[in-house]
Amino acid sequence: MDLACFVHEPKSPLSYAFDAETLHIRVKTKKDDLKSVTVLAMDPFNWKPVPGDSHVYEFAVDMMQRVEMKKEYVTRYHDCWFAELTGFNWRRIKYGFVLDDGEECCFAGCQRVTPLAQDWTAPKDYTNYYNYPYILEEDLYEAPEWVKETVWYQIFPDRFNRSSSSAPSDHILEWGSDQLDGNGKIFGGNLQGVTEKLDYIQGLGCTGIYFTPIFDSPSSHKYDTKDYFNIDPVFGDNEILGKLVEEAHKRGIRVMLDAVFNHCGYEHPFWQDVLKQGRNSPYFDYFYILNGDKEVVPDTELAAREGYYFGEHLNYRTFAYTEMMPKWNTGNPAAREYLISAAVYWTERYNIDGWRLDVANEVSHDFWRVFRKRLKSIRSDIYILGENWLYSNPWLQGDQFDAVMNYEFTWPVTRFFGTRMPLEEKYSAEDFRYAINQLLVSYPKHVALNMFNLLDSHDTARILHLCGDNPELVKLTYVFLLTYGGSPSIYYGGEVGVGGDEHHNRQCMPWKPEEQNQNLYETVRRLISLRREHPQFKEIDLEWLSAKGQEETLIYKKSSADKALYVLLHNASVAEAVALPEQLRNRKLSDLYTNLELETGEEITLQPYSFLLLADS
Repeated sequence: MDLACFVHEPKSPLSYAFDAETLHIRVKTKKDDLKSVTVLAMDPFNWKPVPGDSHVYEFAVDMMQRVEMKKEYVTRYHDCWFAELTGFNWRRIKYGFVLDDGEECCFAGCQRVTPLAQDWTAPKDYTNYYNYPYILEEDLYEAPEWVKETVWYQIFPDRFNRSSSSAPSDHILEWGSDQLDGNGKIFGGNLQGVTEKLDYIQGLGCTGIYFTPIFDSPSSHKYDTKDYFNIDPVFGDNEILGKLVEEAHKRGIRVMLDAVFNHCGYEHPFWQDVLKQGRNSPYFDYFYILNGDKEVVPDTELAAREGYYFGEHLNYRTFAYTEMMPKWNTGNPAAREYLISAAVYWTERYNIDGWRLDVANEVSHDFWRVFRKRLKSIRSDIYILGENWLYSNPWLQGDQFDAVMNYEFTWPVTRFFGTRMPLEEKYSAEDFRYAINQLLVSYPKHVALNMFNLLDSHDTARILHLCGDNPELVKLTYVFLLTYGGSPSIYYGGEVGVGGDEHHNRQCMPWKPEEQNQNLYETVRRLISLRREHPQFKEIDLEWLSAKGQEETLIYKKSSADKALYVLLHNASVAEAVALPEQLRNRKLSDLYTNLELETGEEITLQPYSFLLLADS
């Protein structure tokens, strides 16, 4: 028994309150090391008099609950065990673990591991049990109910649609005339243009729109905000946004805006005042000025010519080393109030449903706690989404975000299905299974149900490019995305075959039918429709039935109530006879995607890059 591999941490994704009456417990052990894990649990104040002396009390271990843990998932290095503890009326729990490898047993507590006999009884040492002190309602993680039912459509506004009523301008390029990204390239996509395409978004089946920034700024991407209280004139004005939101809501579509509170743009009036007045500016402490006497050098070419190393020429903090994006000091009370008041303004006046928070992990936890309380006091069902690219549990404990952009989902998908990934490791089916399993045990189950899952975005290469411009392969990634629990996102144009690497990923949306892959569109639309109809698609847990070694076919099961969905994804360029797992052999099933009946044997022939969505007939 390798005890060095035993992992547990209270008040974490390994021990969390699922609701006011339920505690979820997980442990990790060395892969293939243990036969069983048992949780011993009891109220910490359950004491009784020792025999023969009513004045002396001992921990009443004979009343201990014994809950067998389920081996939930297997990662590359660990077996991951799960148990649900209920029935503790006073909501406080002491617990520990009995580990059994078939030859010996031990008790794993918070202080040490102690041997147990095969006919063991619960240890009496009260100090060696983990403690979940109390499940308090105000500490519970709660996200809006609507989020896990939502399929998002991400829009980069300048490139989605230019209204038919837009006036011509010398500053606006011809639609689709240049596919290379560029901060100064303006194609004239606007909010009225989005409003005119709401029926298209609704027809696809998406029920949420996530806009990258739309506030006044000099660039095409708008992450260099000049005015937080006004829409960029190229996009329209505040009232046009209000009408867009109203029309979206009529169609059952939620609207989420992008808040850039880590930094502002160089043209923001507060920053301009600091540049003019230095320490005499009332906004001096709104930013991180490192040396007020040093000359600011905001010219990248000059910095390179003079030999500065990255940000050495700057006397103020920025986003990355971007001179044009000075970083807000969100610890300054006045700066904090200014930024939060902007989110309050748009939420109250325009009924915004959610906020995506740019560079969220570089802003203080304290700021986000205040932000959440203010926004949730206005709309308790508002969705708060952080742009965090890696493990994010510290932000997801009920006091800051409801979810993060789940790039931890994106990377395994692109590494398994992708064919154009020169700098990244190619995943086998086994690698993919391990990575997804690791993700599934990295967050509490109810948090995972609200994560913003994506295949691509304005910050990555598009999924079509990563899949070698093969739309049949892209379909498999959409099948996995839309049969995975959480809140999935479609990056505009992906559904009709818009491609591009990370420097060509913000292309103009093609609206002419002959420029669109209608077959891919119909596949995505059908998958979204099936997700809406069948609860199994949205469940967070899955059961792997086949995903081994160098196999090219994934088979997994999703269950909801008494219904099951079996997903088969054949990630290969050739047809192949695939052995079926026992659960699928010699059965009459229905393919939900085609509505065709299917009688199985012991194997099934799968065509290149094909998929099946099977359920009981």
